[in-house]
Amino acid sequence: MKPSHKYWIFILGIGAVIFGVIFAAVAGSWLNLSEAEQVTVAALAEKLLPFPLLGAIILAAVIGGLVSLLFHYYIIPILQMAESTQVISLVNHEYRLPARGAREVIRLAEVINASADAYQKLRAEVDATVRSAHADLKEERNRLAALMSELPSGVLVCSIDGQILLYNQQAQRLLHPPEAMKFARGEPVGWIGLGRSLFGVLARAPLDRGLTLLREAVSRGESMPVTEFTTPLSGGGLLRVTMAPAFGFRCEIHEECVQCERRQMTGFVLTLAEQNPGGETECRPCREVGGGVQPELVGTECTPRPEPRPVSYEFDLFGQRGLQELSGQPLRSLTYVVFDTETTGLEPGQGDEIIQLGAVRIVNGRILPGEVMDQLIDPRRSIPEASVAVHGITREMVDGRPTIEQILPHFHRFVEGAVLVAHNAAFDMACLRLKERRCGVSFDNPVLDTLLLSSVIHPHQESHSIDGIARLLNLTVVGRHTALGDALVTAELLLKLIPLLEARGIVTLADALRASRSSPYARLTY
Repeated sequence: MKPSHKYWIFILGIGAVIFGVIFAAVAGSWLNLSEAEQVTVAALAEKLLPFPLLGAIILAAVIGGLVSLLFHYYIIPILQMAESTQVISLVNHEYRLPARGAREVIRLAEVINASADAYQKLRAEVDATVRSAHADLKEERNRLAALMSELPSGVLVCSIDGQILLYNQQAQRLLHPPEAMKFARGEPVGWIGLGRSLFGVLARAPLDRGLTLLREAVSRGESMPVTEFTTPLSGGGLLRVTMAPAFGFRCEIHEECVQCERRQMTGFVLTLAEQNPGGETECRPCREVGGGVQPELVGTECTPRPEPRPVSYEFDLFGQRGLQELSGQPLRSLTYVVFDTETTGLEPGQGDEIIQLGAVRIVNGRILPGEVMDQLIDPRRSIPEASVAVHGITREMVDGRPTIEQILPHFHRFVEGAVLVAHNAAFDMACLRLKERRCGVSFDNPVLDTLLLSSVIHPHQESHSIDGIARLLNLTVVGRHTALGDALVTAELLLKLIPLLEARGIVTLADALRASRSSPYARLTY
């Protein structure tokens, strides 16, 4: 409840008590009088009653003024101080409490700020120790990334249910069609990305067949079986795939059970290469390879090599549960797509259209800058000057761009299996849902709103705008009022809000959705 609401409830309560006591005293006195005395008092009522009433009004005004001062100098500053102290301890260690309120409250703020200085110094020392301890691990990971980026073939590592855990640049090049082809096709193509389903970019049947062959080989005791097959590419042509199992190398008996019969097949590795026309399409029987997986590569022709880039990987997804269990998963472990729209106006129900759509993915608490969507959209209508003044997108900039009917199906594929996040999501979701029928899609993803979450965590703060929350959480706002720029800032806001939510006992997605519904901003509609 806002402090202003508490204030008026307190004032009305005091007024009710004062006038109630006076009314009860007068009524009690009246009832104790005889009829003759009541007639006498009634004759004098016009002279007697104004003074008690005037006194009650003055008393209520004085008490109300004192309560107002109490709220202004003590209660509101202390409530804001409690929220800000939590921000210091969890997400923004450089934030300091402003000197606001009565002298005693200001003194308390100075003590908290001094403690925060000591805490920040201690934390800096701990962070330095942790960074030093993790340096070797990071170096090994960087070596892995460098090695994978230099491989001439595409490589994918997937969980047993087809969730992508690692991919290199060559795999992204093979499985991503050119932008022009993507929007020219009648059906939306899949996206390759961490946490996404492999079956969105490759045909499921040969993968299922290959997985079955690998499981049979593992059950026969083969240590390193592989199988090969070809599958069509979305942009035309064939892809040659070599498939090998990935094992979980831990059990209850051994620390690293490489050859233990208790080891479990927890995923698989795919090596990808373009196939010349006329190649076989059936899965080859599994063969065992000594010393590791050694797939044959198709083609020996030299081609210019693209500049290497770091490999994208997130092996913690090996243990992530399915979409049907999202509500019970911790907020930290969820996959999110944070998005924003720029429009021709603020009335989507009255004909305003989306002219820019930006989105970024978050996997296991990591913003993935390589997995973004940033697209201008032709609204097929004029853009008012008032809107251009806000986002800077003119009619000339969107002429000839894909339409919403082309973009929205691709965005629907982009957000598969993820929780949608936006700031003031009621507006952005209204823009999307008004186009669902026309575009043949339906967005049934869970939706979180950073505006609502902020109001739940900081009910006593003055502003819950992107800029206001960013100032409180020490975030730099870049690209404001561009779809991708706002989406990136909102993604950072979400990651900062999660520890604050956990401190309030809001740990899972179900907790966050339940808390959001209690926000006063949850009643906003468009």
